[in-house]
Amino acid sequence: MTAEALLPGTAAGLAALRHWLGNQALLAGTVQDVAEGFADRVLAAGIPLWRAYLSATTLHPDMESFGLTWTRDGGRESEMYGHGSWGKLSNSSPIYAAVVAAREAAKDPAAARADDLVPLTRYRLERGEGVEEFPILAEFRDGGATDYLCFVIPFGFDGGLHPLRTGATVTLATDRPGGFTDAEVRALDEVMPVFGAAARISIDLAAFRTVLTTYLGRDVGQRVLRGEIRRGAVETISAAILVGDLRGFTALADAMPRDQLVAMLDDYLDALATPIEHRGGQVLKFMGDGLLATFAFAEDDTAETCGRALAAAAEALERIAAINLRRAAEGAPVMTLDVALHVGDVLYGNVGSGQRLDFTIIGPAVNEAARLEHLCSVLNVPMVVSHRFVEALAAPERFRCLGLQTLRGVRAPVEVFTPA
Repeated sequence: MTAEALLPGTAAGLAALRHWLGNQALLAGTVQDVAEGFADRVLAAGIPLWRAYLSATTLHPDMESFGLTWTRDGGRESEMYGHGSWGKLSNSSPIYAAVVAAREAAKDPAAARADDLVPLTRYRLERGEGVEEFPILAEFRDGGATDYLCFVIPFGFDGGLHPLRTGATVTLATDRPGGFTDAEVRALDEVMPVFGAAARISIDLAAFRTVLTTYLGRDVGQRVLRGEIRRGAVETISAAILVGDLRGFTALADAMPRDQLVAMLDDYLDALATPIEHRGGQVLKFMGDGLLATFAFAEDDTAETCGRALAAAAEALERIAAINLRRAAEGAPVMTLDVALHVGDVLYGNVGSGQRLDFTIIGPAVNEAARLEHLCSVLNVPMVVSHRFVEALAAPERFRCLGLQTLRGVRAPVEVFTPA
């Protein structure tokens, strides 16, 4: 099926789509909403879309990219792909072939021209194009597809194009006899950079959130993204403070191969951090072989918040004990966890130089918590709890007193406890 020009309704629908995409770029909604809205509006414009697919790279500690599938019958699917997934693809994928071709084209300075940024590959499935080379296209043809378009949308970075490392691919298929008209293909080709720009805003914002949450923590990441980055801007909060440290890491660091050491440390720190995050705590920072975390009281019941902190510490000790049993059975070295719980008011906010800030907590209560953690090895217990924490939890029967202890830098001895 061919036509020299778009039908008036289709032209008007695609013009409205371009306007809608511009608004989506400003609104920075979710990429799912942008992708589904795009496919819905292409169909509503009179182009008989059968299937649409978007895949894009992302920044995530566990995931390399994601995929979203839209089908006219109402199907909506999303997938996440782990690191290394792209390398496992082969030339049996039309998307792989298109991206590799785009990568080669991007090496040519002429490819930086605006009209060359989003290359298009077309397979007229009714004519058998691509079905022998790419099994997935034969599957689409057998399912009723007649035409297949593949767009590669590279995301510029540092002034260059890297379609293999950062970018998106979009595939559109129709089941209309004769496929897309040439006018429709031209129109979709013209609108694709606008769609790519709107999608990229959503993808990048999601990546920013992930990176900030991964490196700074959930609350701090949200605050930084909202613009709370002025040096010296702090607030006083009341919180339960948790300090954890892995005993024995320093000695192992000198004896173990680098890769084994890092893998072991990741395993242990995950066992420590996961219970904290699952119970509403915030890991503010990893400090080598330990971490600093808070459970802010805010409007929550103080005793309930301290209960969550205590449960997180207890679960972390259980998880690390399980790791040690497994590693000991394998003949691998092990570490033990020392953890301290304290309560106090702290300054929470931006501290540092004009060019390098740390969003953290400071104050005497933080220093006292660190000193309490040091007592674990002195008193030979896995957990030390301050008198203030016991009072805030309001359940003294759950603890055993370890007597008055001297904390370095603290003038008067303090009474400390450990779980009974």
